[in-house]
Amino acid sequence: MTTVSISKLSPSNLARLIICPAYLAAPFDNESRLRFQGLHAIAVLRVIARHIKQGFQLKSLERRGRGFRIDLEFLASDGRVRVSEVKSARNLNEVHRIQAALYWHEGTHDEVVLSNGTTDIALAREYVEEVHRRAETTRRFLMQNPDRAAVSFRPSSCVCRICANYHCPFLPKKEAADQGSFSSGK
Repeated sequence: MTTVSISKLSPSNLARLIICPAYLAAPFDNESRLRFQGLHAIAVLRVIARHIKQGFQLKSLERRGRGFRIDLEFLASDGRVRVSEVKSARNLNEVHRIQAALYWHEGTHDEVVLSNGTTDIALAREYVEEVHRRAETTRRFLMQNPDRAAVSFRPSSCVCRICANYHCPFLPKKEAADQGSFSSGK
């Protein structure tokens, strides 16, 4: 990973690197990618419907950023802008919360929620600010100590299952050899 790519990490990758600096993304095969996109689309529709019932107006859908995409932006009747990071996963975990927090930007968004087909979790402002501090610390560590970061393994159930760093002592060797694609939720 080069210095340039570290400065442009997507929230998805950065969230995983905050948890484990040695994380390497496992590749998607085409069948898994298509399945994931279908499940994500269904979750997005459910989140939109739920927000509209709560009185929100859809402001944007899949708005592109620098190397990433914000799933949904809503406008509340009082003028608040809500960003919703949508996951197709049934169970929302810490890496999902971290990723959602990374989409918040001061002055642009008033609140951020993590959503799936059934749930919306509003993230506290203090949590979001702490995630942004951790993100900057992680970026500095990756840039200043890339060799050390590459072996700074921190096992986590929400990251290890989709990691392709086969040097990791926490990734079972059989699983590492068999792991050629990522086929679970976003």
